[in-house]
Amino acid sequence: MSSDLLSIGSSGVQAQQKLLWTTGNNISNINTQGYTRQRTELYTNVASLGVGMSNTERMLNVYSQREMWRDTSSVAMYSSAYQQLASTDLYLSNSANSLNTAMTSYFSAFETANANPNTSTGRQGLMSQVSSLVNRFQTVSATLNDQQRTINSSIESEVKDINSLLTGINDLNQQIIKAPKNSDGTTLNLIDQRDEMIRKLSEKMDIRTVPQDNGSMLVNLSTGQSLVLANGAASLGVTKGNPDATQTGLQLTIGNSSSSLSTTQVGGGLGGLYQARTELGPLQNEIGQLAVALADAMNQQNSKGMTLNNQLGGDIFTLPTSQGLPNANNTGTAAVSVSFIPGKGSNVSPNDFEVKFTSATDFEIYRIDGDSKTLLTNGSTPPNQFQLDDYGIQLDISGAPAAGDSLLLQPTRQAAQDLSVAITSTDDFALAAPVTGTASGNNYGSGQITLAGVYNTGTGSLINSSALAATAPQQVKIDASGNYQVYDGNGTLLGVADASTKGQNLLANLKDPVTGTAIYSDVKTTPGFDFSISGSVAANDSFSIGFNTNGFNDNYNGLALAALQNADLVRKGSSVSTDNKQTFSEAFSSSMSSLGSTVSALNTSKTAAEAKLTQSTNTFNSESGVSLDEEAANLIRFQQAYAASAQIITAARSVFDTLLSAAR
Repeated sequence: MSSDLLSIGSSGVQAQQKLLWTTGNNISNINTQGYTRQRTELYTNVASLGVGMSNTERMLNVYSQREMWRDTSSVAMYSSAYQQLASTDLYLSNSANSLNTAMTSYFSAFETANANPNTSTGRQGLMSQVSSLVNRFQTVSATLNDQQRTINSSIESEVKDINSLLTGINDLNQQIIKAPKNSDGTTLNLIDQRDEMIRKLSEKMDIRTVPQDNGSMLVNLSTGQSLVLANGAASLGVTKGNPDATQTGLQLTIGNSSSSLSTTQVGGGLGGLYQARTELGPLQNEIGQLAVALADAMNQQNSKGMTLNNQLGGDIFTLPTSQGLPNANNTGTAAVSVSFIPGKGSNVSPNDFEVKFTSATDFEIYRIDGDSKTLLTNGSTPPNQFQLDDYGIQLDISGAPAAGDSLLLQPTRQAAQDLSVAITSTDDFALAAPVTGTASGNNYGSGQITLAGVYNTGTGSLINSSALAATAPQQVKIDASGNYQVYDGNGTLLGVADASTKGQNLLANLKDPVTGTAIYSDVKTTPGFDFSISGSVAANDSFSIGFNTNGFNDNYNGLALAALQNADLVRKGSSVSTDNKQTFSEAFSSSMSSLGSTVSALNTSKTAAEAKLTQSTNTFNSESGVSLDEEAANLIRFQQAYAASAQIITAARSVFDTLLSAAR
């Protein structure tokens, strides 16, 4: 009987000791990240009296753990994308960096210069603002480029961490498989370490897990690709973008097999980085589009004025060109240079384009809208020079294409950064009108001739660099019937505008006196300008039209340059609707509004995901987390049980001693 009593007491002491070990382990690991509360269960000895086997296990709800991992991935994805785009939004919204601020200052400088167009003071301030505006465009574009590089660097860093985690998970899987299935909890600690690595992996990618009977855990992407297998782990690699090398991709390698991985479905913090980078590309295109539209409009208007050197104005800005990016799989030598068509800046859209050669002589041109493509035109034997007037770009094609070759065109991607100042002297701001009209001092009427508009000083115009062509309208005479007779510089009658026109838009209304046909089909092309006469006129009154030589006090074209601020000159995306243009300020505000909406949506999603993660974490911790109150109560209970079991051993010894004494 004493032997049985001793066995009972010994089994009780050992059992309570295991319970104390488990409780002590729980308490000591209360602040250990990833630790799961353990519990030791005791079983009665079926062969004899006392405590039999014991088993230590983790208190784990597998469903809540997986839910927590999924929520961790969602929070990481939204947080990663939000962090990148919110910084961009904050940067561009700051008045010190805002393009709207720079454009407002630029156009304000025209107002100052127009107040005294013949002085250098206002013109010098205007020159300074031109440089400042170009610098602002370049800085904003360079900042967006830097952010793209930062994101790419972060992607590479994340991939290295992911590979380290995949290797670590696989190593722990192997240790768990080989570890003895003892009951002291050490194997459980290995499982905790592995699960913590899986949790960290879920911060970087959206993953799913599959537990195995041998204690190991398979890990897959949510889209099904294997990351950790039964006998090894995959590895991720960053691949160079094709054809845009900066748009890096992902490659998944398992053994000797490699395949590309969709960056839009990877999830987690890595997916958030790709999402942010995807948003930055179109934004940079829109900034470039704005730069081109503004620069082209200013160049065109300045060419319609006269400088302080009595010359027609030239370009204020130099518009950039770009080179098409060839696909890495091209076998031909085709190359495409992209430039902007002067005067078509308002047609430029923020799209990328693709030139595809279906054969050595057949080509197709596509407009790219996100993930979709729209065929714009196709043909045979691509010309050396090809214009897409509707999009304001010119393609210069060279080399020998091969069937299947393609090139990516990004006309506006770096346009803001590559914009530069063309004007070199304050005298070159063409603030005056190039033509002017005057009434003869011998006129009997009170009529005054005024410039109705200068539309063209290039091809088709009758305004030369510093004079009017001899065939240009240069004199207006009033006949006895009140009609307006217009003569060229040689004194030849060009045509007559009927008295009923009341002198408005004379050249547009000019007709052949015999046939009645219009002299100019479009005055905006030829002669490139028009005049109106207001007030009463009398027979034999005359008015002269000429080049505005030394008209330095004139700010006619300066006012037109300043008025561009409120003109609808920026295309709304690739829209072809009637109302598809907006002002410079509206264009930038629209880009900022779109960015702000994206940032706001990400912040809302992030907040919702964080709330969901808090909920799933609390659910997980309610079962798997260590509670000091509970463990303290268990500690007292197990101590008391240990002491009681020890008393049984003491009682057994006392009985044994009594038996020995009786035997003597």
